[in-house]
Amino acid sequence: MKESLKGLLESLGRWTLGGSPGKRVVVLCYHSVHPSKPFASASPADFGRHLDWLAGHCDVVPLARILEAARTSQNRARPVVALTFDDGYADNYEFAFPILQSRGLTATFFVTAGLLERDAEVVTRLQALRQCTYEDVRPLEWAQAREMHAAGMTIGGHTYSHPNLAVLTATRAREELTRSKQILEDRLGAAVPGMAYPFGKPGRHFTEETVALVEEAGYESACAVLFRSVRQTDSRFAIPRLFVTRDRLDRLRDKVMGAWDLLGVWQERSPLWLARMVSPVDFNEWP
Repeated sequence: MKESLKGLLESLGRWTLGGSPGKRVVVLCYHSVHPSKPFASASPADFGRHLDWLAGHCDVVPLARILEAARTSQNRARPVVALTFDDGYADNYEFAFPILQSRGLTATFFVTAGLLERDAEVVTRLQALRQCTYEDVRPLEWAQAREMHAAGMTIGGHTYSHPNLAVLTATRAREELTRSKQILEDRLGAAVPGMAYPFGKPGRHFTEETVALVEEAGYESACAVLFRSVRQTDSRFAIPRLFVTRDRLDRLRDKVMGAWDLLGVWQERSPLWLARMVSPVDFNEWP
């Protein structure tokens, strides 16, 4: 049912294309760039093609500038796009980082602190979530994260163990957020102002109570997963992002230009009981 609905909304969304591309402000979310991983967002070759298309047709900016772009009424000729990564896999350094550098582009990497700490329980958890081997979820080394940060990449938080924050008690959610921030800042020797919610969908994986805890923990912004562009009215604690999942260039273009925005409207406005019927996995507790 989920894939059928997604396909229908994508097809309908193409009918809405044709507006001003300069009004589009989009954040893309990758996870893994790797030649053969089953859950890779893109192969290295495809990631390079993505970046070449984005650089040729969009203004690629740091995530820190994305809300300003959405709230600025200037008449731009091209969409504005920011690049992000979630989880903190070693392939982010081995493949994505050099490809970004070769194009003179930057990205924000939201890392799961317990994964980089090589906490056995967190590693096992990520393996279970991804249904894969240790090698597939092998994390960044802290030295690699520091090198990426020094080269202009932004490092952000993604909690300590990658839980569904919406189902945790306030005490546990607070610990996930503060522990992650403290470890990252200690390991990097730099402030970590931003984070991304694991799984990321509003109402399913974070709530108004979660947002309050994020702000209380000292974060200045947070990214969600919502398949639409960034709007003037979006909160800095719920910045929408579109997943990239082995996308061909035509599908990447569709996401940037707005063909997937109807799916974002569905994610945002559908009653939770109906969303649970269509995509029950979104409501898992992910212990």
